[in-house]
Amino acid sequence: MTDVGRQRKHNEDNVLVKSDLGLFVVADGMGGHNAGNVASALATKSLDNFFEATRAGSLPGPVPADEQELDPEARRVVAAIRKANHDVFVISNTYTQHQGMGSTVVAAYVSCETEQIHVGHVGDSRCYRIRHGEIEQLTKDHSLINDALALKPDLSQDELARLPKNIITRALGMKDAVKVDIRSEPTQPGDVFLLCSDGLSGMISEQQMLDVFDVTQDPHEACELLIEMANEAGGTDNISALIVRIQLDAQDERQPNSAELDDTRPLHVDEFGETVPPAAVHEGQLPVDEVDLEIAAQQVHSIADSGLRSQAHGAPGAVARMAAAPFTDRRSRAAAGSGRYAAVTAAARPPVKEAPPSKPAKRATEVRVARCAHCKHELFIGNRFCVECGAPIKP
Repeated sequence: MTDVGRQRKHNEDNVLVKSDLGLFVVADGMGGHNAGNVASALATKSLDNFFEATRAGSLPGPVPADEQELDPEARRVVAAIRKANHDVFVISNTYTQHQGMGSTVVAAYVSCETEQIHVGHVGDSRCYRIRHGEIEQLTKDHSLINDALALKPDLSQDELARLPKNIITRALGMKDAVKVDIRSEPTQPGDVFLLCSDGLSGMISEQQMLDVFDVTQDPHEACELLIEMANEAGGTDNISALIVRIQLDAQDERQPNSAELDDTRPLHVDEFGETVPPAAVHEGQLPVDEVDLEIAAQQVHSIADSGLRSQAHGAPGAVARMAAAPFTDRRSRAAAGSGRYAAVTAAARPPVKEAPPSKPAKRATEVRVARCAHCKHELFIGNRFCVECGAPIKP
């Protein structure tokens, strides 16, 4: 979820949730309206395109010397952030109205195969891990204060207090190349990862964050509480919170009972003449034929093109291990009924008997491209600017 806060007129944060790719991103733009929001939107879109294009696992170009020792999955995150930096830099230097724009970014890639999370970041957007009732910050801010401490660890509190607190020393778009910090950690069932912009981490303490997860385990409710607390503390900046929860496969957790195997309740017939099992129509919900499920699903899974709204996309499959908070506003949560994926997926299609879990076969990656009308450079469909010449791309 993302919120404009109480003192800003425009929201320059962007959030990306791609559960099918295991990709989760928070970007905090800078440069003012029509610049900061463009930078953060471009950064998240570039990351999305890169992960879509590299589903098969192969990365373009030779491996840089400083990435030789990295895990291949971690290398993918670093390469994606570097590509996003290049895209933002090119557009910043092409259009006068976008000159000087930039964005922080924190990106988490969760691998179900290796049971690891790879967190890459540039700037002061953060990632926290909540495990066994304790919270740990996995990222380190690229800020003036941290750089000063790295050079002189014995700085006194008085000396630190004289340094500006909101100056970052690294961001996307400032130079054509950027150093990306990456951290890889094994995941455990029950782990919760919180990605956020400094509009959240700068307003509430780690203990207050931890207290939220004592109140509720629901990611959506936790995001709402975190944003509300940041606003109550002043809401001086845009606020974004994205929660990823690691859990067991749905097939491992769910055991069918006698009611599921032998349901004698009458079937429901929708407006197309299709029969829908009674489990799809819950008490207190409208019948399936009174709800436009296709529109609701599209609203839940769409990516907001406007720079004033966060981007959210994707839904977990039958064996997804991540539970995230992709609903970026109250309208999309209302479209999903109860505000959870299960409400849409249960009503959208009747449940089928699941086959025993098996390792999915690898499929060939199909990458759709578009050509810039100005320079004929090939781009992934969805780009709003040509990264070669900077010309805007009409949808």
